[in-house]
Amino acid sequence: FPKPLIEVKGQPMIAKVVENLNLQGKYIFLVQKAHYEKYDLENLLNLIAPGCEIVQIDGLTEGAACTVLKARDLIDNDQPLLISNSDQWIKWNSFETISSFNNEDGGILTFKSVHPKHSFAKVDGDGYVTEVAEKNPISSDATVGIYHWKRGSDFVKYADQMIANDVRTNNEFYICPVYNEALKDGFKIKASLVDQMWGMGTPEELNNFLAHYKE
Repeated sequence: FPKPLIEVKGQPMIAKVVENLNLQGKYIFLVQKAHYEKYDLENLLNLIAPGCEIVQIDGLTEGAACTVLKARDLIDNDQPLLISNSDQWIKWNSFETISSFNNEDGGILTFKSVHPKHSFAKVDGDGYVTEVAEKNPISSDATVGIYHWKRGSDFVKYADQMIANDVRTNNEFYICPVYNEALKDGFKIKASLVDQMWGMGTPEELNNFLAHYKE
């Protein structure tokens, strides 16, 4: 099975991630076209998030930012946008955290780590992000993989700008560095530290989550 469908505590991983987000709103899933057809993802994902939108992607893109932009027609608007990876579990109060971003241009969830496999945010004394970096520990505030924008159109604008400026890491366009483009224009991006984060993206991480997390 593709990673989002790996069984985690009796459910597909993507179901556990949506359960962990625990947020109301329109869910948009970005899926590989081959998986959509092979695993009946229309039925599966509508059971997980009724009324969701599903965007099919044929093959690889040049990075996660490019992948999210495949949903451009659904997110290029004044509605809030929350972008989430499909392979993490965090200990948090989702409603309180997202509500705390209401007066900001955006928000980033962080946890403590210096491992260079993560993205990182440099945060000032007031909790605002001054810089982000991909795979480069510029601070001990690693990003969880959940990114908030007050307006989806802002993400689209600055992602397009980042791509036009050819800002890549390991030859890919990542999601977190899009904030650097917005920070240049004076955007206020708030950081929120979560209590704990478990990755599920590799077999080792998943085994660690299964061994140590108790619901």
